[in-house]
Amino acid sequence: MSPSPAVRTPQLPEDDPQPTPPVEPALEDCCGSGCVPCIFDIYEQARERYQRELEAWNARQAQRAGGKVRKVRTKPAPPGAA
Repeated sequence: MSPSPAVRTPQLPEDDPQPTPPVEPALEDCCGSGCVPCIFDIYEQARERYQRELEAWNARQAQRAGGKVRKVRTKPAPPGAA
């Protein structure tokens, strides 16, 4: 039998900053003309992309620490939550 090939572990980037959430537009930022896409549609797409990027970042951090990293919250904890 030939030796089994080495299992490769994906390299994690050294500089891996946490993703930054998009800034929610103010109501006044919308012109009210029915634009397609509306600034709020663009924000929602950016928020969904941020959620995916944050989940991937959390997974990389857990992998880097051997699975011992708490997830970063995307929303503030409710009052009284630990």
